[in-house]
Amino acid sequence: MKINEQMTITTLDIIDLYVKLPIQGIIKAANFWLNKNINDKKLIKKILHMLQTIMKQNFQYYDKFFQPEKSIAMGSTISSTMAEVYLLYIEETCMKLWLDSKEVIYYKNMWMIL
Repeated sequence: MKINEQMTITTLDIIDLYVKLPIQGIIKAANFWLNKNINDKKLIKKILHMLQTIMKQNFQYYDKFFQPEKSIAMGSTISSTMAEVYLLYIEETCMKLWLDSKEVIYYKNMWMIL
């Protein structure tokens, strides 16, 4: 790939990942993936309801209790999985569009490399 002066190289890093991910965005992402892979609408509705309930649960840090209002909790066991679901959704919906439109000509997902 040849790079010219009209091109821009950008790298992205996520800071404070869990506390920045919106619960409603995660629900939307989960709904997207569930509908893509499951045909049972009642099951999808139940899963999304359970997911929303789990993500809004109180959590304890030392002697204080907290309840997330807009974003997922860092200490929750489901947080890392839901962050992955959300990031894959962004990648699938936005990055694919940008690559197809040639706004982005090269993309490499580093967090998938283990």
